[in-house]
Amino acid sequence: MALASALVAGGVIGVRHALEADHLAAVATMVEDGDRPSIVGASWGVGHSIPIAVVGLTFVALGVRLPESVTHFFEVVVGAILVLLGARMLLRAAGVSVPTLRDHDHDSGVHRHLSLGNVAFGTKHTHVHDESFGVGVLHGFAGSGALVIAMVSTAPAVGQAVAFLAAFSLLTIATMATVSFLWGRSMAVGGTRVLRAAAGVVGIAVGGLLVVEQFGGLV
Repeated sequence: MALASALVAGGVIGVRHALEADHLAAVATMVEDGDRPSIVGASWGVGHSIPIAVVGLTFVALGVRLPESVTHFFEVVVGAILVLLGARMLLRAAGVSVPTLRDHDHDSGVHRHLSLGNVAFGTKHTHVHDESFGVGVLHGFAGSGALVIAMVSTAPAVGQAVAFLAAFSLLTIATMATVSFLWGRSMAVGGTRVLRAAAGVVGIAVGGLLVVEQFGGLV
């Protein structure tokens, strides 16, 4: 696989991968009032890409594959989290105040920012969305994320693997940032309660199906 082919394949698979039902359901249940919705999607994409890139390149170097039992486990975990996120969104649609899984207080000015040494990323609310980032990391080890890792591990050389992963990651992040932005704009226009309820129902349904489908792989 030439570098150009690896870039094209990685980009196409990245877009398609981001648009899978469980990924969309996860991000839809995490977009909140006051958030920059594109940051929610981009954070998921970054979190999702990190384990795929790290594990994929490691497996290329070592010539090994991700055990199937591991992917089954993470798929069940992701399904359970989707159910919880969906239930939380339904409660919000019903007017019940439910806390998030992250520390964030707009009024008091308390925020958690991503920092590297003395350099902080997060000025003017461009911080990483912790919850979405964490769910993205879990998705990276589950289901189709594991398939991408397996695909990368078959690359004939490290150069092709890096090119594929770079294109895959960038397009995954861009696609999910765009989708979450559009979802957030839709909620801002009107019908927030209906959209929240729809996201909640879909999240519970998709998460429940993941658990049911994958549970057999753990026993």
